[in-house]
Amino acid sequence: MRTFTVFLLILIVHTGIMAQVTEPVREYGQLLVQLKNANDQQLIPLIETDFSQTGLKAEKKLSPRMNIWLLSFDENKIDADRLLLEVRNHPAVGLAQFNHIVTQREVIPDDPSFSTLWALKNTGQMSGTPGADIKATFAWDITTSGETIAGDTIVIAMVDGGIDLGHSDLKLWKNRLEIPFNGIDDDGNGYIDDYNGWNAYNNNAYITQNDHGTHVAGIASAKGNNSLGVTGVAYNTYLMPVSGSGSNEAVAVISYDYIYTMRKIYNESSGEAGAFVVVTNSSFGIDGGNPVNYPLWSAIYDSLGSVGILNVASTANRAWDVDVYGDIPTSMTNESIVAVTNSTNTDGLNSQAAWGATSIDLAAPGTNINSTRLGNTYGYKSGTSMSSPHVSGSIALMYAAADAVTLDLYRNDPVLVSQKFKRYLIASVDTIPVLVGSTVSGGRLNLQRALEMVQNPPAILSDPPVINLLTAPETITTLGLQLTSENTGNNPFNVSIPDSAEWLSIDTTSGIMRGNNPETITVTLNPNGLADDTYLSTIRVTDYFLNVLDIPVEMKVRVGVNTSRIRVDSEVLRVYPNPSRQLVNVQFSLQTASPVAIQIIEPGGRVAGNVVNGTFGAGTHTVSYNNRLKPGFYLVRLTTPDFTGVAKLAVE
Repeated sequence: MRTFTVFLLILIVHTGIMAQVTEPVREYGQLLVQLKNANDQQLIPLIETDFSQTGLKAEKKLSPRMNIWLLSFDENKIDADRLLLEVRNHPAVGLAQFNHIVTQREVIPDDPSFSTLWALKNTGQMSGTPGADIKATFAWDITTSGETIAGDTIVIAMVDGGIDLGHSDLKLWKNRLEIPFNGIDDDGNGYIDDYNGWNAYNNNAYITQNDHGTHVAGIASAKGNNSLGVTGVAYNTYLMPVSGSGSNEAVAVISYDYIYTMRKIYNESSGEAGAFVVVTNSSFGIDGGNPVNYPLWSAIYDSLGSVGILNVASTANRAWDVDVYGDIPTSMTNESIVAVTNSTNTDGLNSQAAWGATSIDLAAPGTNINSTRLGNTYGYKSGTSMSSPHVSGSIALMYAAADAVTLDLYRNDPVLVSQKFKRYLIASVDTIPVLVGSTVSGGRLNLQRALEMVQNPPAILSDPPVINLLTAPETITTLGLQLTSENTGNNPFNVSIPDSAEWLSIDTTSGIMRGNNPETITVTLNPNGLADDTYLSTIRVTDYFLNVLDIPVEMKVRVGVNTSRIRVDSEVLRVYPNPSRQLVNVQFSLQTASPVAIQIIEPGGRVAGNVVNGTFGAGTHTVSYNNRLKPGFYLVRLTTPDFTGVAKLAVE
């Protein structure tokens, strides 16, 4: 009897819990519908007619590539659940659902002084403007990790006057392969006793204690959710102290040499030694300096960039244009430098902060910032020095948000990925009027958007993805090539073709893709004077985000043929399910026996997978491919001696 009672109680409790789960809130009178096939677009009017008694109509096409539509209907004319069921059963519809309302999620740390940190969440405190912040609490819903998905422990290298090593709210890196203060270089990196970092002033392991450096450190990575003090931007990330922010350039060389050495060792040892430093932070420089007089300093940044390190630098606390007056290092043009100025809690430019339309990349909060102070205390400081750690902490979180494919590319090409991340930072800012025309980005750091861009990187798509033409030698063909930029707004691009392809020309070599609105370039294929043969070339598109898209061009010249573009329609090549999660089926039809090669192509043109390569007989065939592709859009390319065809594939 006792056992039965317990079971009944569990059942009642479980039922009660289930009863509290309700259908998510949805938009009144709206459906989202994905058609089964891209060629079914003409069936939208038919669907509207079939459900005319419900007032169903197409409002807009939400995704041209996945063929998803927003439909509206009159809930006074039909029960919504009944309509949804009937729409799902329509022969042209693949998937259908309500248009649910999505709410933003955010993480609010339990640190007692978090409410004072307007830069992370501005609610209007200190007479600020609500929302004039870096959207940290929403970014933390994406990640707060101090590690990459591959297990690398992310490190921010702080080059400053020193740090309070005993501060209980700082997460400080330690060189675990070094035994502290035994007078021996235990890990063989060339530095003795560098357990805590390095002191470039004295060229030894004794880190100086400095209030400025302690304050900057806390902004970047003070511990979060520890019920103590303040919260850093990357609050689970380790910070490497390097004492060496002043004195002279020789001290700067020693500082950066230590960081470069530790990252290079990490790369060469596959993470067994050294440190996975992804960003340095500096708050020192030379007001009015001309970069031409500082070639070694510039070369150091190039060396750091070569191993995958971005270098965040605060600009001068001077109300002047560094493009005119100069500044070291923020008027240097190195790709690995991210130059930052100081914004206020009303999204203004601090009256004592420098600017530069070509030199200063973006602004970040730096006025009245509460952070860690010397002696295990806390307090406020203002200056561009307080702006740069907001950015360096953000860069650390970008690596925490990166997927395995991005990190694998980073290991093989650290320069490319780090430069992409710099562009993501610049492109994802909140546009601020006072910063337009006075900074490269025209805006203030938005960490949430930066992480979202890391997770959904910008990409270039073309329509058609491959140009195939069968033509008579006397016929000149002109066609439109549409370029679309995925996951971004305005995206400048350049177009080029090989000089050797004299039969191929384009009407422009540059332009701007504006999000999902296609930008069309005109392609001309001129076979005049060419012998019967097959001619191959490539149209290359490169964009601001360093993406490269190669569009294959194949022209077959045959005497006496009617000119036509060679296409493979859905009756010849079909990919399903689409979108796909794991298993992809590729169905194709052949009129005669033929060799067949099927490949999965990334938007940038790289082969992501080989589905099949062999000879098949006449008829219809289906092959399966167990994809391990990251979410996004791909092309499935089928090639035979007679034709090339492409189908689009979406991976969830």
